[in-house]
Amino acid sequence: MKVGIIGNMNNMYFSLTRYLLDLGYDCDQLIFDYEPAHFHPSSDSDNAELINHCKELSWGDPARFLHLNFSQIKKDLEPYSFLIGSGPAPAFVNRIGRKLDIFIPYGDDLYSLPFFRIVHPVRTPAYLALAYYQMKGIRETPYVIFDKTNVRFEKIFAKLKYKGQRIFSPPPLLYHKEYAAEKMIKNEKDNPRLSVMRKLRADNDLVIVQHIRQLWKRHSDIWSNKGNDKLIKGFADFINMHPGIKAKLILFEYGTDVQYSRQLIDQLGMQENVVWFSKMPRKHIMYVIDNCDMVVGELIHSWLTYCVVFEALCMGKPLMHKRIDKDFTEEYTSLYPMIYADSQETILEGLKQLLKKKEELIQLGIKGKEWFLHYGVKKPVDHIVEIIKKKTGVGLMISEYLSLL
Repeated sequence: MKVGIIGNMNNMYFSLTRYLLDLGYDCDQLIFDYEPAHFHPSSDSDNAELINHCKELSWGDPARFLHLNFSQIKKDLEPYSFLIGSGPAPAFVNRIGRKLDIFIPYGDDLYSLPFFRIVHPVRTPAYLALAYYQMKGIRETPYVIFDKTNVRFEKIFAKLKYKGQRIFSPPPLLYHKEYAAEKMIKNEKDNPRLSVMRKLRADNDLVIVQHIRQLWKRHSDIWSNKGNDKLIKGFADFINMHPGIKAKLILFEYGTDVQYSRQLIDQLGMQENVVWFSKMPRKHIMYVIDNCDMVVGELIHSWLTYCVVFEALCMGKPLMHKRIDKDFTEEYTSLYPMIYADSQETILEGLKQLLKKKEELIQLGIKGKEWFLHYGVKKPVDHIVEIIKKKTGVGLMISEYLSLL
């Protein structure tokens, strides 16, 4: 029995591959041909043995859906008796007469790809065909692992008319063992930005990072808006209110609105307090997080789990973002501690809280990590292992998956 995991957006599926390999499963990560280079598994690990379990596909781009050799796709997937997929995987797998065993969406593969969308006329036929097979493929998949979302997004999920079993859980979004203290110390020499980060840490009272895309002015759909401008304005208010404090906000040259964020920073006279890093792999981002006082996530929509959240929780760092708790308490008996923010004003209040209660917030980060290990690692892996066992009868020789924690 061999497991194939199709797609690796945000590097979140390579993390699942690593957990399954740890548990003794024969598993490969299959990478679509259009996925960004900084989401390649080598961005998470330099382990050559692990990279051998990664196969780069010659297909996957939705724009080429009508111009592919589907017999080649069938051949590529033939070795795998159990398929887990994301992105357009439901469409490609359904088109060759198979179905996924588990669909684990990351976003637009659920709210965009299954529906009609306006694209360049040349690509419209391909996207229409893919939407048909994406919808059909999702509906025929027996299990969807997709965490509880906000009320508005749940209405989009309802449009799929999915009849299988939805498991309210995030996938294991990152491989936490890679970021254990001893492992990070061992790999320090391989991080070219670590010395810069440590100097920022040493020279400042507070260091805050927001490492999501700069996407707040020209977003293509409502779900892409990250609200970065709210953070920049709130941070400017904080600096103006505390002129003697040494504080830095770290942002990344990533996303369509970098130039607008730079312009806003210039207008506010904040150039000296903002540090820009170039786009970097997660294995380096985690060192940045480790040397910061707080991580800021998305500020427009209420979400419980996504990559930035788990990256902060994994490193035991205080987290500030938007989360409306009542949207999630039905599925979760407890939620990780955090600081709520959705506006310029609440950003300011959150930063003031960080300044006044820095030691208390350190404990908040520690508690967040405990939540992450339970709900972000053990429970999702448990769910996936149980589904594999149910179909194939292939189980594990360990109890409670203790090796994961």
